[in-house]
Amino acid sequence: MVLYHGCSDRSLRPANPNGINPGGGPHNISPSVGAARPDFGPGFYTTTWLHQARNWANMRVRRQRAGKAVVLSMRLARNHFANLQTLVFPSDRDHFYDFVGYCRTGGIPHSPQVHRGAPYDVVAGPVTSAPQTLAICQADQVSFHTAVGILSISQVAIFEVGNPLLNVMP
Repeated sequence: MVLYHGCSDRSLRPANPNGINPGGGPHNISPSVGAARPDFGPGFYTTTWLHQARNWANMRVRRQRAGKAVVLSMRLARNHFANLQTLVFPSDRDHFYDFVGYCRTGGIPHSPQVHRGAPYDVVAGPVTSAPQTLAICQADQVSFHTAVGILSISQVAIFEVGNPLLNVMP
């Protein structure tokens, strides 16, 4: 399974030379860095859509008014998800907006207290157009919220760098 993450070159952090990474695994990704109130709560957000990662990277550079847009690619073994606490919303129905609303208002959906001792490692589902309750076509998000979830990510590589990245639909 290939996932993409759009960011600016300013948010890339090199691995600690002492071998201690604040994120999980050898790639130095941390689920605690990022927006405070995104759709599924604080975490590391990815997508299966390359054009969406490019949009996120370009938007990040525009907001910062500096840096270069970067898209990271990463591989995951699908069978790693079997061992994770995963919540998947196949569509924007069945309590999706209730969950997103809870997360966006500061609720902590990934705490052991909320989920009987087992927080969600990964949450996947549609992307919404806040504050409306509208799912965006040809877009998804896969978010990682715990160190265990982050450890399932392997083979992280810089896929492309530019300013801006071309957003050509596949």
